[in-house]
Amino acid sequence: MNTPHHYDLFVIGAGPGGYTAALLGARKGLKVGIAEGAQCGGVCTNRGCIPAKSYIESIGLVIRMANAQRYGLDPVTASLSLENLHRRKTRIVTRLVKGIEHLLSRAGVDVYPGYARFTGEHSLHIGEAHVEASSIIIATGSRPKRPALFDVPGLMTSDEVFDLRSSPASLLIVGGGVIGMEMAHIFSHLGAGVTVVEAMERVLATEDEEVSRTLVSAYRKIHFVTSARVVSVEKNSQYSLTVETPSGRQTLIGDSILLCVGREAVVPNGLSELGIALTPAGGILVDGTMRTNLPGVYAVGDVTGAHMYAHVASKEAQVAVARILGDTTRTMDYSAIPSVVFTHPEVASVGRSRDGEGRKTGTFPVSSLGRARTMDESEGFATVLCSPEGLMERVTIVAPHATELISWASLAVQRRLSVEEFLAPCYPHPTMAELLKEAAEDVLGLSINKP
Repeated sequence: MNTPHHYDLFVIGAGPGGYTAALLGARKGLKVGIAEGAQCGGVCTNRGCIPAKSYIESIGLVIRMANAQRYGLDPVTASLSLENLHRRKTRIVTRLVKGIEHLLSRAGVDVYPGYARFTGEHSLHIGEAHVEASSIIIATGSRPKRPALFDVPGLMTSDEVFDLRSSPASLLIVGGGVIGMEMAHIFSHLGAGVTVVEAMERVLATEDEEVSRTLVSAYRKIHFVTSARVVSVEKNSQYSLTVETPSGRQTLIGDSILLCVGREAVVPNGLSELGIALTPAGGILVDGTMRTNLPGVYAVGDVTGAHMYAHVASKEAQVAVARILGDTTRTMDYSAIPSVVFTHPEVASVGRSRDGEGRKTGTFPVSSLGRARTMDESEGFATVLCSPEGLMERVTIVAPHATELISWASLAVQRRLSVEEFLAPCYPHPTMAELLKEAAEDVLGLSINKP
C-alpha cells in the first residue's frame, strides 16, 4: 500500500464548484489536493455552458450580418459551418482548461488525474495514489439522464452533440427546457429542421407563461409538440419518435435525436458503503452549509441534485470552504438564484413567483425602448413582481442582454429592496438597463414611456 498523502482539504472534481473550492482553500492557507478524471472545468467548460455560448455568439453575428440592410449597411454574405464553429469552440475550451490548470498550479494545489473512490470517511484512492484529508468536498457533477426507452444507437445527449462536425438535415429534440431550447436555437440556424418535443404543456415550463409564449412566437421555423409523452423510439434509415398528445398519437421523423430530459448526480464510488444520505432524486443530501451526514464530508454543485447551475456550484463552494474554516454563520441562500437561457431573445429570471392578493406587477415591452430600437430589436419584455408592501420578489426579462441585466435584478431581489429603492439610482440613457427601470416604474404607475 502506498504511503498516504495528507491534506487539510481534498476536492473531488474540478468543475466550477470543485476548482473554486480548491482555490479558495489554498488562498486561505489550507493544504489542498484535487482529483479530476476528465478535464478541468467540468461539464460547464467542456461540454455545456461554454461550447453552447461559443456557438450562439457566432450565430448571433451571422444573424446581424444577414440583417445588415436594416442597419443601413450594404448587404453582407456570411455562412455558418459547424466544422468551423467546432474548431472555434475547441480553441476557447482548450484555453479555459489550461487557465484553470494554471490557477491550480500557481495556488499550490496538488492535482490528481483520475477518479476518486472512497475507502473511508476521510480516505480516498485515485488510481494508485492513497489520500487522506481532514475535510473532503465532493464536486463530481452530473450526467445527462438517458431513460431505457431511449437506449437507441446513435442517439445524442449534450455530452455528444458538440462532437458533431456537420448539422443533421432534421433534428428531434426531446425536452424543451434550458438545454433543449438553446440547442433548438443553435441547430435551427445551422439549417436543420428542428422539432422540440416537450412533456409539459409548454417549453421552459419553469419560467413565466409569457416567456414560453414569446419564445414560441419568435421561433417560427421550429415545430413545437407539447404535452407529448414519448412511447417509442426506433431507428431505421431515420429516427422515428412516437408520442401521445391530447389530440392523439403521432409519429415524428428525423435524421437525429438529441435527448435533453434532465441530468442526474454522479456520486463517487464507495460512498454508499459509508452510508451517505441521498435525496429522493439521487443527489447527495446536504444542509445549509453543504455538509453531508458524514463528518468532514461536504458536497457542492450538481452532485447534490438540486440547483444545477455552474454559478450555484461556485457559491456553494464558497459556503463549504467558509464552514471548513470555522465560519458557522454563513449558509447557502437559494432565494435569489438567477436562471438564464441564451436563446434569441435571451431569457433570465430571479426570485419565486408568489400568488396572493395585493401583489403588484409592472411590465415594459422591449419594442418601446429606445436602445433596443437602435439594435433593431423589438421582441420581449421585463416584468417586476412586488409584495403587497412593495418589496421586489421576482424579475423576469426576455430581451437582448437579459442574461447580463439579471445580475442587477438578483441583487434587488436578494436584498429585498423596495421598488422605490431600486429606482433610486439614475439609470443612464439610452441603455437596455432602462427596461428594468421602466418595468419597476410601472409597478407604481409612473412609467411615462409605456405605450
